[in-house]
Amino acid sequence: MSVPGSIGAMAPYEDASTRYLILIGAGDFSETSAPGPAFLFRDVNLTADLHWSGSVPETIGVGTNLSVTAKIDRYEETTCLFLLDPVVTAVR
Repeated sequence: MSVPGSIGAMAPYEDASTRYLILIGAGDFSETSAPGPAFLFRDVNLTADLHWSGSVPETIGVGTNLSVTAKIDRYEETTCLFLLDPVVTAVR
């Protein structure tokens, strides 16, 4: 699947200093709405695991708009999230 998305939340994964949970919302970032489904990259390294295309950003965080191509790992009913395996990520 390939979608335009944005980072809605980002936090360290467990006690790791270089691995993250990244919540991806559909479409452009907004502080007031979150249309569409929510996706999650769980336990990813920002440099190696996201498979950047184009210019690699120095930093990313809440509000960064992305183009995400990923494989859906599974739907997690308890959190209502689609867990993703990144294939290609780009800043848009």
